[in-house]
Amino acid sequence: MLEVRIHGRGGQGVVTAAEMLSVAAFLGGKHAQAFPTFGSERMGAPVTAFCRMHSEAIRSREPVAEPDVLIIQDPTLLHHVAVFDGLRDDGFVIINSIRSFEELGLGEYLGKLPAGHCITVPASQLALERVGRPLPNAALLGAFAALTGEVSINTIEKAILQRFSKKVGEGNAAAARAAYELVLQQGIPSSPKPAPLPAKPLPATAQQSGSTAHNGELSPTRLQLETSRAVAETVALCRPEVVCAYPITPQTHIVEGLAELVKTGKLSNCEFINVESEFAALSVAIGASAAGARAYTATASQGLLFMAEAVYNASGLGLPVVMTIGNRAIGAPINIWNDHSDSMALRDAGWIQLHAATAQEAADLHVFAFRLAEDLSCPVMVCVDGFVLTHAYEAVDLPTQKQVDAFLPPFHPRQVLDPANPFSIGAMVGPEAFTEVRYLQHKTMLQALERIPELSNQFLRYFGRECGGLVRKYHSDDAQVVVVALGTVTGTLEDVVDELREEGVSIGLLNICCYRPFPYEEARAALRSARRVVVIEKSFDTGGGGPVSGDLKAALANTAVQVISVITGLGGRPVRKAPLRELLRGSEEDRMEPLIFLDLKRQGIAQELEALEPAAAGPRAQAERKQVAR
Repeated sequence: MLEVRIHGRGGQGVVTAAEMLSVAAFLGGKHAQAFPTFGSERMGAPVTAFCRMHSEAIRSREPVAEPDVLIIQDPTLLHHVAVFDGLRDDGFVIINSIRSFEELGLGEYLGKLPAGHCITVPASQLALERVGRPLPNAALLGAFAALTGEVSINTIEKAILQRFSKKVGEGNAAAARAAYELVLQQGIPSSPKPAPLPAKPLPATAQQSGSTAHNGELSPTRLQLETSRAVAETVALCRPEVVCAYPITPQTHIVEGLAELVKTGKLSNCEFINVESEFAALSVAIGASAAGARAYTATASQGLLFMAEAVYNASGLGLPVVMTIGNRAIGAPINIWNDHSDSMALRDAGWIQLHAATAQEAADLHVFAFRLAEDLSCPVMVCVDGFVLTHAYEAVDLPTQKQVDAFLPPFHPRQVLDPANPFSIGAMVGPEAFTEVRYLQHKTMLQALERIPELSNQFLRYFGRECGGLVRKYHSDDAQVVVVALGTVTGTLEDVVDELREEGVSIGLLNICCYRPFPYEEARAALRSARRVVVIEKSFDTGGGGPVSGDLKAALANTAVQVISVITGLGGRPVRKAPLRELLRGSEEDRMEPLIFLDLKRQGIAQELEALEPAAAGPRAQAERKQVAR
């Protein structure tokens, strides 16, 4: 696998560079993944993006800590940001500069790398001459193609032309070609032989997958695109009649995509409604669904909490609204990064909750969710990890309209508000009937446990790939230790499980695909042979533990299976393979604490606890300080 890290400043197209590089690798026949790090962004602030490319599927989603290639778009970062951290001993370095490494003060450091692995390229100058703006990203990708030989200039140009309009695209493609030729002229002695230089750029056409689905229909176009765009395109194929939106990071790209599809007419017979708040967004969806329309919305974090009253109303009224959650932490303190705090906060609000692990699954689950919601007349949340997945570029097979129409029939609501036949829904219910209403809602959720596997089998027949399901096992049948998780972290964990099994550790993985209703029986059956269950939690019940661990303890009641709760990834802290490996390598031993905070910065915590000592001097506080000190 080749791992690339790109450093630059806001406004220089750092994220776009990683995305275009992933598209170029994809067009060259490789698996590719690109994703950014985002923060409180502003023009000129340091920005980092990552790209991986491999001949095999890429599962891990941790940031690139040990890059094979560094692309530095702004040389002013060299002495202010640790751009060289983790660079491999045989790594490549490409810097946007008209100065030499010696003039940049890097001669001694970069001289330790193999000859020909480091170059400076006047990318800003090349872009200014050909595009009219000093944006270096495209030119640096041309230099990357020449220096590493991992992608061709042909696919770089195609990726650029796909991304930008004709004039801008042609200018950037010309800048990339100029940088490519400039690097070749330098006669890099040890770089791999690059692909032949084509006479002219090829047209920016999408690559087709040649596989065939189980029903004999040719597989639809396979594209390398942002997950949010894949979700928007797939939701549009579900023929929603009302889409209501209020922007909140990180789901905004989804509703922006749907707005564009409505405006251009690609999504017809649909009303896109801009509202003044998240509460209004779900309220509009509730009204639309009650009037008989297929309704969709999306939100995240504080937005989900703001619409909490409406969340309970939608489920209490039995309305089949589908809502995407771009999973994000909840403040205070304010945090825009990923964890599962938002959807977990409303896990008992009567909505089915499905968690996506990949871009393909994030797209497919929306077709699945509309069918499930309308079969049961129950709302569904599709939970997609914010930034880690919503903003990731991956290969996705978008279904055809014919496939979606065959799987998802037209919406026939169980109840419709109609002025010609007036009646009320959601009227007041007193003590004499409220328990029965809640019991019926409970029975509907239990029906989902039966319906989800049935629909998963149908989805496989219609689309030729798996989607949905309650749980998914990975080497867990014979494992003494089973790791349990949900969402994108399961991909990283699959890599860790494979590595540990090669070392002789008896370990497996269980992916909780449907979190609500919780699949107690399926989890119990999958875990009953394990001696220990280690739950990787990206949410935390303050003063308690991990919410998924609580469900698993209930599922495993009256068994000898020990449940360990590991809190990690809160507020977007990267979940890395190295600490997971270290933790799980000792998971067969008997010395694991029941509640573990992975990567906890213990020195700072110890200092804070010490400062609070006069107010917290009891035995419980003393025990906590001793545990942190360990």
